[in-house]
Amino acid sequence: MDEAARLPADWVIRLRDRDVMNLLDQLELYTLRVGGKQSSQKDYWLFVYESMKSGLLMTKGLEKHLRHKLKGLGVSFPETRSVS
Repeated sequence: MDEAARLPADWVIRLRDRDVMNLLDQLELYTLRVGGKQSSQKDYWLFVYESMKSGLLMTKGLEKHLRHKLKGLGVSFPETRSVS
């Protein structure tokens, strides 16, 4: 039996998000090692964010995590207003 089949739906999404972020972290390390000075963390994570956003692959949890990571790297996002 698949482990995810026994978990509530919100846990499956959180596990998937965590697995995706772990994979992206490993790809970041590889990219920085191979690319040397040509690549930066900021460029890498901005590329990931924009690619996932444009491809509709972004969950709310991943978006929150990626925005937090990018803010830590000096990327500013326009403030979004909620419609009331």
